[in-house]
Amino acid sequence: MRKTFLFPNLLFALILFSSCEQPLEEKDFPYELKLVIRGILKPDKLIDSVYIGRTLPIGVPFDEDFANLNDAVGAVISDGVFYPLRYTANGIYTTDSLIARRGEKYYLLVQWQDKSASAETYIPQAGKLLNSGIVKVNEIDTSYSVIECTIDPVESEAYAVTWVLKYFGGQVIDESESFAEVVRSTSNEIIKVRSDPIPDDVLTSINTLGVGIYIYDRVFYDFYLSQEVNKIPTGIFGYPATNAKWNIKGDGIGLFIGRVDMIVNL
Repeated sequence: MRKTFLFPNLLFALILFSSCEQPLEEKDFPYELKLVIRGILKPDKLIDSVYIGRTLPIGVPFDEDFANLNDAVGAVISDGVFYPLRYTANGIYTTDSLIARRGEKYYLLVQWQDKSASAETYIPQAGKLLNSGIVKVNEIDTSYSVIECTIDPVESEAYAVTWVLKYFGGQVIDESESFAEVVRSTSNEIIKVRSDPIPDDVLTSINTLGVGIYIYDRVFYDFYLSQEVNKIPTGIFGYPATNAKWNIKGDGIGLFIGRVDMIVNL
């Protein structure tokens, strides 16, 4: 199966689980330190999984104890109210009580030692799914099937879709691990979005084929375009020398972004 763009949470996870047993001494590795921040906000869910860490020197394997920060100070702001971030474990912080809502804006402030970072996002409204189905794609030397969705967006939110395989009861048992494309409407026109190629064994499965629809804050489109096709940006924890267009500002890199997830039967 073709791999074009991994989900942002998978990009971070690939680095998180490649830990090193030897502790690092910061003084031994001079480099430009950046805060690393990751948070995906979903509607009607508690904002309780904001990761805060720091970059590592170039060429140094990931060390969880060195990278994860447990003493950062931060808050998420909604409607002028500050919701302090409280550390839980493994670099993860929670607001304890702030529930994300569709259409609402959220601001993030983070401070650690002399480094500060900020971001803003909103929870997008879902557009109307007009049609979805399997489309055969014929190329010069190959052919394959994808799922194509026709969507009437609300504003300029960004869309990506995946193929999804489900049991008859609705439980997801398999899903594409990447996005074939991310599409954003610039003038509220109807858009079409395609999935990664569907494996043959999925097409012939007796289980139910569906489509996963991922709707992001519009800035995710810019982040997606800044990635190199077919390349996983493995340097996001190692060093900040990346062309990725993050929405974290100041002394940080990463994404703090609103997303709506939908799974629909074909």
